[in-house]
Amino acid sequence: MQSYWERETLRHFDLIVVGGGIVGLSTALFYAESYPNSRIAIMERGLFPEGASTKNAGFACFGSIAELKHDVQSMGAERTIELVQKRFSGLRLLRRTLGDQAIDYREVGGYELCFEAPDLELINFFNNLLEPTLGMRPYSVVANNDFGFSGRVKSMIKNALEGTIDTGKMMRALQRKVGLLGVQTFTQSAVTKIEDKAGGKIVCVETTSGPVKLLAQQVALCTNAFSNDFLPKVDVQPGRGMILVTKPNPVFDWEGSFHYHDGYHYFRTVNGRLLLGGGRQLDREGEATTEAGINDSIKAQLIADIKSFIAPNVAFEIDLCWSGTMAFGADKKPIVQRIDDCTVAGIRLGGMGVAIGMGVGKELAGLLS
Repeated sequence: MQSYWERETLRHFDLIVVGGGIVGLSTALFYAESYPNSRIAIMERGLFPEGASTKNAGFACFGSIAELKHDVQSMGAERTIELVQKRFSGLRLLRRTLGDQAIDYREVGGYELCFEAPDLELINFFNNLLEPTLGMRPYSVVANNDFGFSGRVKSMIKNALEGTIDTGKMMRALQRKVGLLGVQTFTQSAVTKIEDKAGGKIVCVETTSGPVKLLAQQVALCTNAFSNDFLPKVDVQPGRGMILVTKPNPVFDWEGSFHYHDGYHYFRTVNGRLLLGGGRQLDREGEATTEAGINDSIKAQLIADIKSFIAPNVAFEIDLCWSGTMAFGADKKPIVQRIDDCTVAGIRLGGMGVAIGMGVGKELAGLLS
């Protein structure tokens, strides 16, 4: 039962953001900076964000040659450039807003493993295509000589502008910055329904204490893979991705972010451990889910990859496994749009939330303004 003060004052907000991940926090951040006296609440269904914001691999990347090749074939060169620009600008916004030290950003390069001789003509094509946008020619061929990969890896294509972050530090820095602006964050508070009311919305929330109805002038849906709960007709397809981390081993001391199989698989080292993830293309139907869990067949393939070519003849033991849920669609461009007079949505990040999440949040805050 609510008190008089709760009913009359504490449940009223100028803006309620649904989803406490990168996009939701960024939306609240930029809106609060524009309207410092506004009452803003973030509603997050989990103790930590339920999608991929705290479950990603910590890659600050915007496109390997293999990925961009597919993009040019499906979208054309002009739209591919726009997509890369959005990702690259988003990463710069993230670094500028939070600071490299706070998120442990390291521009160690992104390496695409080549199991055949690299296509030098294709590399030159993308350097020419992206140089005007990025201000440099990011791609170069490097030998497989310093990382201990097996001979299956013939060489690698390095993207000099990619790097890594500490996902936990990034989210903590973003949460702290938002909190200092007076934004209230409610965790373990699942929004079950959003109803219309004169001049705003009624946001129905299921909490550990029972159901609560909050009132908001505006609502921002930052729900990514879970967006069909509120927007059933929008083109959003969930895609679960798993990650495993080994126990520490001094062999795992090389720097870089690594990709293979068209970017579907990715790995890096972190604090003397090997982190490896991806593989959803091995079971697209099974991984098209918002349910948490581990796909045993994908896990087995990732472990086989470690033994086969990533760290052959290295003894390792798996320490942690988890999954996070991303959102995809027929178009790789994120959905940032007004839904009705009181609702906006910033969703479908296409597995590039670290790169574009803050940029989407800033754009969404602009729609709210």
